[in-house]
Amino acid sequence: MHIEEVSAVSAMVPYAAPVGPYVGRGGGKGSLGGSGLIVKVVSDEGLVGWGEGTGAFDTDINGLLAGRHAADIEAATTAMEGAGIGRGPMSGVEMALWDLVGKKAGLPVCRLLGGVVREEVDFCACMGLKEPSASAATAREYIERWGFRFIKTKAGDDPEQDLGIAAAIQAEIGEEAALRPDANSAYGTDVAEETLRKMRDLGVGLFEDPCSREHIDCLLRMRRDLDMKILVNMGVGTADSVIDLLEAGAADMLMPDTPAAGGLLRVKRVAETAAAWGVPTLMHCSHDLGLKTAAITHIAASTPGFSGPSDTCYHGLVDDILTEKLQFVNGRLRVPMGPGLGVEVDEEKLAKYRRDLP
Repeated sequence: MHIEEVSAVSAMVPYAAPVGPYVGRGGGKGSLGGSGLIVKVVSDEGLVGWGEGTGAFDTDINGLLAGRHAADIEAATTAMEGAGIGRGPMSGVEMALWDLVGKKAGLPVCRLLGGVVREEVDFCACMGLKEPSASAATAREYIERWGFRFIKTKAGDDPEQDLGIAAAIQAEIGEEAALRPDANSAYGTDVAEETLRKMRDLGVGLFEDPCSREHIDCLLRMRRDLDMKILVNMGVGTADSVIDLLEAGAADMLMPDTPAAGGLLRVKRVAETAAAWGVPTLMHCSHDLGLKTAAITHIAASTPGFSGPSDTCYHGLVDDILTEKLQFVNGRLRVPMGPGLGVEVDEEKLAKYRRDLP
């Protein structure tokens, strides 16, 4: 089975309240929906594989990949990287190839990546910056409507604002769900330690990227002295990018992402590297649509150390490009066990939500 044609379109599906608009650090209008580069790979046998990446191709992808065996996924990613294709679009092609090979084999992707170690996957519901009362109300809806037991809020603009939001959420949800603020490495070291000490007093036990990973000693002190679990996403790419964090003992969890790593297999390698130090991993959110969300479940299903609650805003989408939208139950998704990614793209919906790149 060989690659006959690769094509890609960009798509965006709007968010509904309470997820959208999703305002991150720095303010602005926020993200109005989930988006991705949707890649379609057609084989010479007529089978179709689908993937979700980011960005766009600025190289003739068909001239590079057409005629290659679809199962030679390592060779395809090496060729794309050598041609200067970014990891964002490359990750969409790599995902589509796994989907294609799974369909050819009649197996779900998780069984191609090592087999099933879990059939349900935990997710953490992401929340943009809101006033404290609105943050608390959103957290309550996340619990009551979708059953999430992990909730993430943006942070990093103003420590006092972050503490006010955390206090309101903690007062509303108590121990019903674990809160994880994310400062996107915005705090300086002194501010980070002071703020996380106050967060700990509020009952917050998880914090993502409080300061730059360059300050490994600070991350380590917060883990050791504040009894705060530290998650690191910023700067996490391929497996070689996390060795310093692991050797220093500076992270409780790592957060790779397919566009940052370049594909599913590279994310698994980050997870397997972290597992050697006993550190679990989970997937970072890129405002994903259904293809990547399904792919997250296959990585988690086939990787023992991929046991953290992966980020998601998927629950906020008004629709999806899939024929059937994925459904959260108790904050979890079941792994789609059909061939490939176990989901199918609705090409009419893809056309409906297509957006032209600038």
